[in-house]
Order: sequence, then C-alpha cells, then structure tokens
Amino acid sequence: MDGSQITINASLSIPFSELDFRTSRSGGPGGQHVNTSDTKVELLFDVHNSPSLSDAQRERVLKALANRIDTDGVLHVVAQAHRSQSRNREEAV
Repeated sequence: MDGSQITINASLSIPFSELDFRTSRSGGPGGQHVNTSDTKVELLFDVHNSPSLSDAQRERVLKALANRIDTDGVLHVVAQAHRSQSRNREEAV
C-alpha cells in the first residue's frame, strides 16, 4: 500500500479516499486481547458511485462480485485472519 491509491492494472487505480473501513471485535481463537481489541476490518467500496470506474468497469465489477455487493452497490470485504488490525486492513485491501 503506497498510501494514496490501489493500482488494479495499468488502466485503473482506486484512490484510498474512495475506501471506508470499519473495525470490530474479531471472533474465534487469537489469544490474549482477542475479545477486547477491534482487529476485524471491513472494507467498503462504493462501486455504484465510484468516479474511478468507467461504466464498463462498473458493470463488470457488479456482475463478478455480486455476492459481496449490497443493494446500494457497495462492495464489502472482511478480513479477520490476523490478530493485528493493520495486517487485516492490508489483507482487505
């Protein structure tokens, strides 16, 4: 992560300003602090309203990731494999 954008391919980059992150407590094993630290990360990307996507790209994403996109056109990606919020954030991206 370079801090300003995610490069998808040579013709598409998504600015980090278009991404929202939510954190919450991660369930399952993890040792000390697992139930008191907000380590689970949910990345939200508004596919429907993103100015970075062309209409063709938008349709392609909406179709390919339909099971992860809500009725408002927002993509939800959850990462909770790591005990560190920063590592889960990197994995979500």
